[in-house]
Formats: sequence, structure tokens, C-alpha cells
Amino acid sequence: MKLELKSTNDEGRLVGIKRDGRSYSVREHRLSWFLPPEWIKLIDELPTERSKLTAECLINTGARINKCRGFILNPVFDNDRNNITLLHTKVRARLGKKTPRVRTIPVSKSFFNQLKKEIKERRVLSTNAFNTAVKIACAGSIINKPEQFSSHNLRKTFATWMLSLGVDGFRLAKHLGHTPNELARDYATNDVFNSNDKQIMRSILKDLPNRFFQDRRY
Repeated sequence: MKLELKSTNDEGRLVGIKRDGRSYSVREHRLSWFLPPEWIKLIDELPTERSKLTAECLINTGARINKCRGFILNPVFDNDRNNITLLHTKVRARLGKKTPRVRTIPVSKSFFNQLKKEIKERRVLSTNAFNTAVKIACAGSIINKPEQFSSHNLRKTFATWMLSLGVDGFRLAKHLGHTPNELARDYATNDVFNSNDKQIMRSILKDLPNRFFQDRRY
């Protein structure tokens, strides 16, 4: 049974009632994403090094913020392949799963080295703290409707950029811990980016998109 959501006085937030009587709320703009120039402005406006590290983790991995925080606390690096392992992934209860599945994902060589260095000194922010920092940064960089953006929108941005750069949807879905149908429904969008946008994407994601193209012939 699909949950019926209704508007609230809190702009951008919808609320519904579960079958057990508990209230449930979601943001109306979970599918919003950043244009590459907006991302540059966001990073410039984020107030602390911890908030910047949090943003870098999200845009370079596509992982949920809780998974990034779990990784920082218990890092597992593959030094030979520039991979990281997420030990605390989402439990897919509706599919009958009861325990999280460990997921190893590739990252760019540049971010891999940055992460190994920075996690010795810094930690990822909590979800609420980072969402507050994002809204302040969006307002400071004059991004329209800052209330639309939170940590989840960086995950959406990652997926949107990777698809725009030609990354295979099946491989990307596996990277995100989704099925291809979920990727198409919740993350895919029209390719509305120009050549300058894609150049900025590549400057941020480095060699990561290319890693999805390697060994495709096999």
C-alpha cells in the first residue's frame, strides 16, 4: 500500500500516516540536484573543513551520509585498487533483508589519497548538522530555494552527473546499492548539461567515470 502524503506548513515537506499510526514525513524535493557551477559555489560557502569533507565524501562516492560516517569510523581501504568498503549499508527490509550487505566501491585515485589523509584529522558531520550547513551555504551562494537541498541531494547529484558522463546504468545502480529500475525511477533525469558543465564534472570526479568503462569488453 502506497503511503499518501499531504502538504504541510513546513515548505518542501510532506507528511503521511503509516499503517501502525505513526506519522512519516519526506522532503518534496528529494530529486533536486546541483549544477556543476552551483557545486563549486556550495563548496566555497561551506563553513568548516568538516562540512567540506562531508560534501567531498558524498559527491565522490554517491553513498548516503550515514554510510560515509560509518566508513570514516571504520575505514577499509584497498590500496592496490583505490577501492573503499562500506560496512554499514542500508538494510532493504522490503526485500526481506535483515542485515546490511557490505559493498565495495571504486573512487578516484585523487579522492582515495585525500580520504586516507583527511580522516586522520576530521570526521563526517551528522546528517542534521550537514543539512544545516548546506542550507546556509546555498543561501550564501544565492542558489534558489536552499530548502530543497540536503545530504541526499548530493547522492542524486552524483548519480545525475555519472549518467550524464555516459556511465552504464546497471553498473551505477550496483555502485549505489540499487536496482536498475530504482535508479531509473529515483535518480535518472534528462541530460541538460552543456560542455562546460561536463568539464567541471570531470574535474571534480577525476578518473572515477573512466573506471566504470574499464574491462567492459569482458
